[in-house]
Amino acid sequence: MRLAATPEEIHTSARFAIQGYGKTYELTEEEFAAALRAADCVSDDSRALTTGQVAEILHVSAKTVARLLDAGKMPFYRNNGTGHRMVKYRDILAYQQKVENRRQFLSTARSMADSMGGYDSDE
Repeated sequence: MRLAATPEEIHTSARFAIQGYGKTYELTEEEFAAALRAADCVSDDSRALTTGQVAEILHVSAKTVARLLDAGKMPFYRNNGTGHRMVKYRDILAYQQKVENRRQFLSTARSMADSMGGYDSDE
């Protein structure tokens, strides 16, 4: 890795560049990929949580989380030391988004069916 002299030099010669602490660094593709992996490891959305922690976030029981994992609704892995199932935070967020999208779709479909007389009303 080499410290670049000017931003113009970066644009013409480097495939990848990162900036930090007032400096710009030229990176090879492999170095850039390693930097992305390192950043992913320390980012909040890649941290791993136990089924109990997932249950708290989703406002469900740990048993419900276990059922979701067993059904393949969220990816997980087992902690080598403890054997506990671990779920990445970003996968919880993705699951929540999927549930919310489905809820919105069903609400829209229900409203459309109601406006077309698809629901019988006892009124």
